[in-house]
Amino acid sequence: MKKILRLIPVIALILGLMIVPMKSRALDFGDFSGDSDYGGGWDSGGWDSGGWDDDDDYSYSGGSGGSIDDAGDLLFIIIIVGAIIIINLIKGISSKGTPPRQNVYRSPSTPALSPITDYIMQDSAFSPSEFKEKLSNLYVRMQNQWQAKDISSLRPYFTDAFYAQMDRQLQYYRMNNQTNYVERIAVLGVELLGWKREGNMDVMVARLNTRIVDYVKDDRTGNILRGSNTREKFMTYEWELVRTTGVTTARSTGTTSQTCPYCGANVDINHSAVCEYCGSVLHTDTFDWAVNSIKGISQRTV
Repeated sequence: MKKILRLIPVIALILGLMIVPMKSRALDFGDFSGDSDYGGGWDSGGWDSGGWDDDDDYSYSGGSGGSIDDAGDLLFIIIIVGAIIIINLIKGISSKGTPPRQNVYRSPSTPALSPITDYIMQDSAFSPSEFKEKLSNLYVRMQNQWQAKDISSLRPYFTDAFYAQMDRQLQYYRMNNQTNYVERIAVLGVELLGWKREGNMDVMVARLNTRIVDYVKDDRTGNILRGSNTREKFMTYEWELVRTTGVTTARSTGTTSQTCPYCGANVDINHSAVCEYCGSVLHTDTFDWAVNSIKGISQRTV
């Protein structure tokens, strides 16, 4: 106990560093782009079909993404190193005198991706070309709604956790009277990397190569705070989408009319994320694909 008490000043220091206000450092939907380039995948000749180096990707699943400025980088490193030290010290103290545990449980490894051709065998109506077009359109819509600071219309196309995460980030711009402008949006390519099954969900993984012009303005002064309204950013993302296992693809009719699982009413989720009859929030993952996570793989500014 005395040894743990001696760690209190160190813990307090780390917590103090964690709550120091940090300059907002990233842009675009979900804050994946930034002021500095990262990862690979782009050269003067265009997108490298080789993709990216897994060691260079920037994973994002719950917090600000993109690259980090020098001060933020240093602070981030200090926090991580301090947290690791504290965890190791506490583990060392608590493990003294404790005999080694036997039969340690190891969680099963994540299944590798299967080819898209295998999925088509299970869902004959699934069209890779239509699905890629759908993701392209959704990407553009996401950026436009991010700039409008209102992603409520996108709620049916995200899982609950991902929607809450994105809306929390967007709240920063609302509270600080800032707008993240995303312009000259172009989806340069979409590749379906494969799929897997986890529990009762099918998981589809896609890579998107895009181009944007990305900057943040102060709503009150009109001054550009971060980014550039002239320089183009070439971005690579990895999307994970989920859908309930057993659901098959319905041919698109321009709208998505479904039966509300709560009250049985017919609803159009392209029109509203909420059932107008019972007020329940509707999600596409029960009958279509929903975005579960996005990883920023690379950024190159030209």
